[in-house]
Formats: sequence, structure tokens, C-alpha cells
Amino acid sequence: MKILGVLLVIASVTGSACPAAAATIDFGTPSGNRGTSQSYTSGGLTVVASGFDASNGATALFGKNAGAGEVGLGLANDPSGQNEIYFGKGYVQLDFSALLGKVSNVSFFTNSTTQGEQWSIFGSNSSGSYSGAALLSGTNELSANLPGLGNWKFYDFVSTSQSGGQNFLIGGLTMTAVPEPATWATMLFGFGLMGAGLRRRRPSQALSAA
Repeated sequence: MKILGVLLVIASVTGSACPAAAATIDFGTPSGNRGTSQSYTSGGLTVVASGFDASNGATALFGKNAGAGEVGLGLANDPSGQNEIYFGKGYVQLDFSALLGKVSNVSFFTNSTTQGEQWSIFGSNSSGSYSGAALLSGTNELSANLPGLGNWKFYDFVSTSQSGGQNFLIGGLTMTAVPEPATWATMLFGFGLMGAGLRRRRPSQALSAA
């Protein structure tokens, strides 16, 4: 019974100390013209989005919330009038500087890519440039993990469709937080209590067996 009590204490303390398993950002909220920069926060984790034109000049972001498949973050300079990230017109840069060391995984999904639109992601450590490393490309809306997490401060989302549908939206992010040091310390303390309980219990078991 003592061991069971220790286990219950461990579960209670570590459960209250652990951060949320995942934090989700919906880029369709808030909607409308968001200016050249917008912060998004969920579960204590913050990502800053910035809009840039093809010449790396600041341009307005647009939060689109037009129903299923048409929800996410684009650019207001889309020549099609759809307020999405359009080929040759610029890119959306996500600043992950505040997340370094705080997340173990980040996944994303895109929207408005049902006509074969191709999106590409570049990693960079310079604001206002997507001339860094080409990391990932796709033509679907499936969730995928951001590669090279921790190596790049910025992730640049660009349309690389030269024909057909030429624009897309960044739908959202799901971020997995790294447990804080206090959480690990609490867990180790709990396991230490459990070990001490087991050591105290062994002599009494030996006497009863005799």
C-alpha cells in the first residue's frame, strides 16, 4: 500500500508539472489584412510570421478564413485576388527564434493546394531572405514535420508552381514542447521516493517469509 501511495504521489506531481503535449496554431485566425508582421501564441509558444515580396521588401500578410480548404495565412499582394502566397510574388517567413530549445517537433499543413499547387520551404538564419537551404516541397495538404528543427531561425514558405494553380496557404502548426528542467527533477525525485519505499519494504517481506 505504501508503494501504491508513492506511485500516486508521483503521478499527481509529475502530471501537474508536465507542459501540454502539443500546442496548435491556426493561421486563419485572426483573419483579414494583418500588416507586415503578426505574432501567434499557443501553449506559451510564440511564432512570428512576416510577409515579404519577391524583392525581399516587407508586404502585408493576410489571414484567410473562407471555409474548408481555404483557411490559413497568405499575402495580400496575390494578383489573383485570393490573398494567398502566389508564385513569384513573395513568401511568408516564420520566425522560430523564440522556440529554439523549447520544442522537440513542429508539424505544419497547407491549404488551397487541390489544383497541383507546389509549395516549398527554405531554411534560413537571416530575416527577409529565402536564399537559404531548400528543405521540403509538396503538392498536398497533408501534415508534415518541419525538417532541421534547431538549425534554422526562419522557415520561408514559397509558391514554386509555375503553371496551373500558383498559390497556397499555410494552414497551421502543431508544436510539441520540451519538458522543462523542473519537470525532469520532479520525476527523478518521485522515482527516488519509489526506490526508497521498495528498499524499506524488503526486510519486512523477508521476516514474514521466515
